[in-house]
Amino acid sequence: MIYVGIDIAKLNHFASAISSDGEILMEPFKFTNDSDGFRLLVSILESLSDDKGSIIIGLEATTHYGDNLIRYLVACFYKVCVLNPIKMSTMRKNNIRKTKTDKVDTYIIAKTLMLQESFRFVTFYGLDLMDLKQLGRFRQKTIKQRTRLKIQLTSYIDQVFPELQYFFKFGLH
Repeated sequence: MIYVGIDIAKLNHFASAISSDGEILMEPFKFTNDSDGFRLLVSILESLSDDKGSIIIGLEATTHYGDNLIRYLVACFYKVCVLNPIKMSTMRKNNIRKTKTDKVDTYIIAKTLMLQESFRFVTFYGLDLMDLKQLGRFRQKTIKQRTRLKIQLTSYIDQVFPELQYFFKFGLH
């Protein structure tokens, strides 16, 4: 089995790979957060093994910066696992070198994968759920903004036309 750890960032990601024996198969390297960078990553993964089933890719759950990469890798039929940031924080604390760099994080992510007993892989269904969750959050945010704007508009109308309050309150319209 080959474990690939990817540290996600806004513009560039870092990746490294280790074997089930802990042997470093791929030193950390940087690739861009775009289709060119994703193709570079996949070409390197293909050089590690012809069997996509023997490669498990792990990423730390971060903001939206890794979403396109996850979609790309799942579409290429790789096994992708999104790891809990709390678990990753614990693993970082257990690291002998108390450094926090993107390159070191790739190894920590890969080692965390290696120590996992079971995996929750991202599926096409999971990607659809991510999209629905994002749309739901967008809707809630939009409703909050609309409500805030209505209250603000009412406040402005009350300031400019204070006599309207009186008419509406006592039904004198």
